[in-house]
Formats: sequence, structure tokens, C-alpha cells
Amino acid sequence: MVYYNVYRFDSKCRKLFNYLNPFYLLNNIPAVKRYHSKNGVDDMNKFANRLLSNPKTGMSSIWAGSFMGGLLVAIGYSFFNILQKILGRSLIETVWKDSFHFVIYLIILTAPSAIINWYLLFRKDKYLNYFKEFETMSNKKKSVYGWLTLLVVVLIFSFLVESFLIL
Repeated sequence: MVYYNVYRFDSKCRKLFNYLNPFYLLNNIPAVKRYHSKNGVDDMNKFANRLLSNPKTGMSSIWAGSFMGGLLVAIGYSFFNILQKILGRSLIETVWKDSFHFVIYLIILTAPSAIINWYLLFRKDKYLNYFKEFETMSNKKKSVYGWLTLLVVVLIFSFLVESFLIL
């Protein structure tokens, strides 16, 4: 749900910002259109949007996957802050003491995120099946899931901010 809605949000923002993109405006010039049509591309802007919004390999999909990983890392870091409070000591000083501890800390922080994303989204391209499922939903259901996605993201970032406040 979150992955799909982040993907849709990025795709829509990309289309909106095309009007500020100088290359988008440049590709609307008739001479440039003729040049691209000689090379087999009738409309370079549509071609670029289709390429960037491709669910399997497009930038919107890559960004959505990165965002999902970031959300899970934010949850992990929040729990790390809570653990510091429970233990009553600053563990971050130990982490930054030398590069070995820092590398171990990064592995502990990012490995669960990568494993969870792999099993829930990327293994056997499950996210493409989720995309098909969400595409067939009514607009009302998509809207509900969009609001739920926003709520989840706000709650995770609120949890992260609160974890810093309790330190």
C-alpha cells in the first residue's frame, strides 16, 4: 500500500514538474520533434515519462523502494533511541568511537530493512502484483489507501521525532 502510493505520488510530481523542466519545453520545439522522429521517437516527453514511470525499472519505482527502506530504518533508529533511554546511557558514543563499530551499527540498522523489503516487496517481483491489484481498485478505495499511507508515514516520522525527544 505504502510503496504503491509513494510510487504514484512520485509519478504525479514528475509529470507536474515537467512544466518547469527546460528539456520538456525544448522537446516541444518542432525542429527537435522532427529530429527525434527521425530516430524513431515521436514524442520524446511521453517516451521519457513512460521510461521514468516504468513500475519495474523506472525512477519512481526506485525512489519508492528507497523510501520504504528509509521508513524502516527510521523505525529501527527510533527503537535504538528508546533502547538508549531504557539503558540510561548514550550508545551513540560507542558507535562513533571507531569505524568498526560504525560499520556494525549500520549493518544492524539497515539489514532488517533490506530483509523485510526483500521478502514483502521485491522477491519474485511481488510489488508488481500489488500494482496490478491496486490499479483495479475503485478511485474511492485508492483515495482511502492514499490517506492511510499518509497516516502511516506521518506516524513513523512522529515516532522518530518523539524518540529524539525522550533522550
